[in-house]
Amino acid sequence: MKFIRLATIAALSSTILAGGAVSVFADETREVTTEGQVQFVPASDEDGELEVIPPIDPEEGPDVEIDPIVPETTGPLSILMAPAMNFGSQVISNQDQVYNMVAEMQQQRGTEGDENKVPYVSFAQVQDLRGTNEGWDLQVSLSDFTSTTQNNVLTGAEITFVDSYMEYVGSNQENAPVTHAAGLTLLPNGAARSVMTAEQTKGAGASSVVWGNQADLNTKFADDEIEIVENEAIQLSIPGTTAKDATTYTSTLTWELTTTPGEDGPGETDPEIDV
Repeated sequence: MKFIRLATIAALSSTILAGGAVSVFADETREVTTEGQVQFVPASDEDGELEVIPPIDPEEGPDVEIDPIVPETTGPLSILMAPAMNFGSQVISNQDQVYNMVAEMQQQRGTEGDENKVPYVSFAQVQDLRGTNEGWDLQVSLSDFTSTTQNNVLTGAEITFVDSYMEYVGSNQENAPVTHAAGLTLLPNGAARSVMTAEQTKGAGASSVVWGNQADLNTKFADDEIEIVENEAIQLSIPGTTAKDATTYTSTLTWELTTTPGEDGPGETDPEIDV
């Protein structure tokens, strides 16, 4: 090893002498750049189940756990939540009536049992994990309210979405979808109506159209004199002339997610949910 080291030194010395001012050292380098890279692909069944993202900030309202309306829902484009509508027990009337929806109840995080459920805003949530920014449209349609009794159809019954707002989970709020106009009405067996629409370039991530005021629901829930908390953002109207039997009438709301944004009626169909 000594011989090799000495030979190298001799050769180097020889080069310096022969070349005069020639230097074998590079200029000083104080800054360099390198490349970082990450690739994203659309979510698939193998990437696991999606989780509902509650639209109310836990610091501003109740901290709740909400299961997807269809268990084991996966990406890349899915309906995670849609409201079930209960308009309570009402006295038969021959006058035109408007009934508020009974507020949906959700489980407080980390608890069990109905006694730990609290009234919560109603909402429909879409999660778009395709990564294509192609847009989508969430629509809903309504069937007749029916029973098995003599007057088996609530003729003229309508559901109205009084008002709504958007809750979009994303750093760029310009990508948020839009919600329906105030006073959107569903007619039984009528055309599907859009409740939340993401045009092309919008709607990536988790988007919720929300009905109700959480602060108002909290106040009502805290009032011991109020037995049933109502959500005034969704209403059922029934004409006084409609014959009503002393029974329960039920209807089906069909929530349909399409990949062709539009106002009325479905386009190319993706997930569909009945509630």
